[in-house]
Amino acid sequence: MKKKVAVIVGVLLLVVALFLVLKPSSFEKKADKTMQKLTSYKLEGNMEISSGEEFKNYAITSSWMKEGEDEYFKVSMIDKSLNQEQIILKNKEGVFVVTPSLNQVFKFQGEWPMNSPKPYLLQTMMEVLKNDHQTKKEKDGILISAEAKYPSAAQLVRQEIKFNKDTKPLYLIAYDANNAPALTMEFTAVSYNEGFEAGYFDTPKSSIETPTSSYTGLIELPLYPMTVFDSKLVASTVSSVNGQPQHILEFSGDRDFTVVQTERAPSQELTVTEVNGDLIEGLGLVGYYDGNRLTITNSQVEYSVYSNDLTPQEMMQVVESMQVSVMK
Repeated sequence: MKKKVAVIVGVLLLVVALFLVLKPSSFEKKADKTMQKLTSYKLEGNMEISSGEEFKNYAITSSWMKEGEDEYFKVSMIDKSLNQEQIILKNKEGVFVVTPSLNQVFKFQGEWPMNSPKPYLLQTMMEVLKNDHQTKKEKDGILISAEAKYPSAAQLVRQEIKFNKDTKPLYLIAYDANNAPALTMEFTAVSYNEGFEAGYFDTPKSSIETPTSSYTGLIELPLYPMTVFDSKLVASTVSSVNGQPQHILEFSGDRDFTVVQTERAPSQELTVTEVNGDLIEGLGLVGYYDGNRLTITNSQVEYSVYSNDLTPQEMMQVVESMQVSVMK
């Protein structure tokens, strides 16, 4: 009899222990309530990306609003070294990538931004709380540690997210396999449920005002990628299409690919191009993938990577690894 009682007590203790382990913390409950009541947010901050000895810095503004069943997103990324902006919009008309420096808009169809995690979106950070993670209470907030899952940045394996006690994010740091911080997103201003002025999420209909830029020259082409997946450069040529030079780099090895680089001048009038391909995001870069080609415009240079061997994410890594530009 005593043995049975001991077994029953042991089982009950195990059930209680499991309940305590699996029971959501008070912070998780509070975060869930925050998301349920949320109708809009605006996050502003700075994102630093390190790749080897190279650092890239971006000013980020992420905005979201919900009206009924409709969700609106707007993400502004400004390259601090060039003071050039790229904007991604989602509204009732579709998904748009806006490049003010070129007076250019690309229109997409798709599920952006919820098709993959983004370190600058509140939804991504809150989703981490629903999966395996560790929670640590600190004086000024809550520190969350979890696995990093960013399809466009496979080198990121672990992340830490810190929230204040009002469930507002303070920073996100993602680490590589060597436990070195490879991405830091520090939030400088966060607002919930304050709304936006009319037209904030509208698609541009006329010429776009560009930020004042100290970048006045063109990049000395071609640039060479550092990430080549054990392939070797076998040819470097220049061709001309409609009088525009195109620099062509051909790589061969276990995985073959070709990189084409073309300078792009700003258009005098706003141009809107509808794209059939998929929108692909990297760390600070946005492009589109169509069949076996990934196209990205950055710093007034259009990069096209052609390959039947590389995935879209690997093509993005090739462009992200281009050597530091040399200004004319």
